[in-house]
Amino acid sequence: MSALHLPAGAGVTRQFLGTTMTVKVGESETGKALTLIEQECPPNFATPWHVHQRDDEAFYVLSGTVQLYCGDETWQAGAGDFVLLPRHLPHAFANRQDSPLRLLQLTWPAGFEHFAADIAACDPDPGLLAEVAARHGYEIIGPPPHATL
Repeated sequence: MSALHLPAGAGVTRQFLGTTMTVKVGESETGKALTLIEQECPPNFATPWHVHQRDDEAFYVLSGTVQLYCGDETWQAGAGDFVLLPRHLPHAFANRQDSPLRLLQLTWPAGFEHFAADIAACDPDPGLLAEVAARHGYEIIGPPPHATL
């Protein structure tokens, strides 16, 4: 692994489930240690309720407010907030604001970028999403039981 400087705006950008993701670093740049993605989520975006089997996930909110669901907990995080979502805990998040949500998504170990690429390539229906997710160690459960996303 060597030093890396990635200028603003650089990285591989993909559409992922209605969001715009720019992969800043992944497996090849970090020796498989982590993936860092800059993500913009439009108003009314929501993820399905899901579980990461192989990686931990964290968010650093750049702008906007994110509604989070993790296990039995629900909370909001705004600009400057950090959130850790450990593997094996069901979780989801949503942008309930009228403006885009921007955040940094960090997963470790690396590999989430491959899932994002596979999803971007096929624009899946819910059944295909669950199939592709399972191949990458993610389980799609559905909407959170205590909230309508």
